Formats: sequence, C-alpha cells, structure tokens
Amino acid sequence: MDYTLYCLEFMNGVHFGKGNLDRTEITFHADTLFSALFQEALKLGKQERFLRSVSDGRIVLSDAFPYIGRTYYVPKPMIPVQIQEEKKQGDSRQKKLFKNLKYIPVNTISDFVNGTFPEEHMEDMKYLGIQKMKVSVGIRGKEEPEPYQVSIWYFNEGTGLYILAGYEERADLELLNELFNSLQYTGLGGKKSSGLGRFKYKICEVPNDIKKQLLQRSKENILLSTALPEDDELEDVLKNASYILMKRSGFIDSSVYASQQMRKRDIYVFSPGSCFTRTFKGRIIEEKNGGTHAVFRYAKAFFMGV
Repeated sequence: MDYTLYCLEFMNGVHFGKGNLDRTEITFHADTLFSALFQEALKLGKQERFLRSVSDGRIVLSDAFPYIGRTYYVPKPMIPVQIQEEKKQGDSRQKKLFKNLKYIPVNTISDFVNGTFPEEHMEDMKYLGIQKMKVSVGIRGKEEPEPYQVSIWYFNEGTGLYILAGYEERADLELLNELFNSLQYTGLGGKKSSGLGRFKYKICEVPNDIKKQLLQRSKENILLSTALPEDDELEDVLKNASYILMKRSGFIDSSVYASQQMRKRDIYVFSPGSCFTRTFKGRIIEEKNGGTHAVFRYAKAFFMGV
C-alpha cells in the first residue's frame, strides 16, 4: 500500500462537534471524514465506487491531526512510560504537563517510548490556534429570538490539520483527490452554512519518518483512526492492548433519509492513540434505522508502528 498526505488549511474558523454548540474539538475523526467524502461522492455519482474501495481496504483514512509549520503530530501513544531523569519524576508540573499532553511530534515517538520526551514540546498546542465564542440568534420556529453561543476554533497562520490516506492503486488516489477537491468548497464540521469549516488542501509528500513507521509493524502499533475489529477478532486483539473506548453518535446528514433529522445509533470504537500488539483491519458498519436508505459508518483501522 502507498500513502499520501493531505494538508488542510482552514480559511475561516471551524466547529467540530463535541455534543454541544458551546464546545468544540480542534480535530475530527476518520468516520466524520468518511461521511463527508461519501456525501461528495453522492454528488458526483461515484458513491458505489468509493464505498467499494473503502470496504475492500483499497482506501484507508486516518483521523485528522495537527500540524504546525512542517511538524506533524500524532496522538500520544497509550503505553506506560517511565521518565528516565529521576529529578523530573517527582516534579508535579512535569507530571501535569505530561498527563495533559494529547499530541506529540512524529519525530519524537522514540523519545516518548524511551522516557526522554523533550520538555520543549509539552505545550506545542498553544501555538496551534485560539478558541472563541460567537453569539448567534435562533429565530426559526421561535416566537421570540433566542440567542445561543457557538464555540469556534481558529487556526493560526501556518497551522492546520492533516490526514494520512493509504491507497492500493493510482485510480483510488485519483478518486480521493477528486473528492477532496469537491469537499473543500463544502467544508467540514458544523455550521457550514455560516461559512465555517471550508479549507484549501495541498497534497504533500509523506515525510520519511512517517512513511518508515507506517510500513513497519512492531511490538506496539498505535491506532491513528477510530476503529472497531470484527466480533470474532475482538478477544485476540485485546490481548496486551492499551486502549480507550469512545462513543460515536451524531445525526444522519441526509435530506431524504427521513421526514425529520434522525440520530445515528451509538457505537463504541477504539480511540486514536490506542496501542495494540495485534493489528486488525476494522470494518464498515451498515445500518438502516427506519430510514429510506442505508447509512455506512467508518470503523477501519489505520496503524503506525511505534
């Protein structure tokens, strides 16, 4: 499998769902990306081709992760780490920073595993952007206007999010490029009708340190997407694994699915950053919860050796 990297530079702010409008994440997950790309495939009449490529494993997608300049970040691996410097082991500030650490530069993974993670990268995310609150007014179906707050994340210049994509054939890459080209005008996340979530994308060469770790399988493999193995794989996959489960829900983004907006079924998946000694491919989950057509949920695995 070959790999490519999409750098997303957001033109305005973004709102990535966290349950309430007054809270936002700074990134989004692979299932959100798949749903957005599938919507673009529907517009282009290429939904069956896209779904088949993803289902067959010819296209795999990572979650979106931050980049700052030319530094790419991945989730902090969920593995026990012993800090080597004794004087820092009892440092409460150091412990707090390490506990709150969410993302680390790809080129520091070995340092992280060895307990020598550079302190200067502990607070890198403060350079990524800034969160602001916007007050909007809801008037539809209301006797009186009702104000509400929307949390919006603004990326600093030279920062944004990137996505890793694996593909088997040139035709699969060309399809992905076409869908990303269409999606940049639609946008990602919530409040797209207000102009949020629109981006410009660049197809970037995968850095050598990332490519090397994507191609290797080691004693520990970090998950770079939300994913779920097949039921008969679960017992084996969980052996010696370190993971967090994440609930994924949300609304079905389709105007023809039902007469009113419907929620997706709640599913629990492994969170990015989870580590496994036994890798798995994951799956596409199909559900038709009383609507007019099937809904496909992305839970394919994207691994990097650590």
